[in-house]
Amino acid sequence: MALAKCIFCGKEQEDFRGTYLFKNDGSTNYYCSSKCHKSHLKLHRDKKRVAWTEAYKNVHKKALAKK
Repeated sequence: MALAKCIFCGKEQEDFRGTYLFKNDGSTNYYCSSKCHKSHLKLHRDKKRVAWTEAYKNVHKKALAKK
């Protein structure tokens, strides 16, 4: 089973969950939830400034040590 990584929060999930956005240039964006989809496209939030994203944790050195 393939895993897809959310373009906004960085969460890896099964590829049959969530939504895909296919652009005209051929690129694809995967969103794990409507929360990520709305935050990125509708609200134009920066993923480095939203506390629940992986990018925020990497910037602020709060990333959990990988096991």
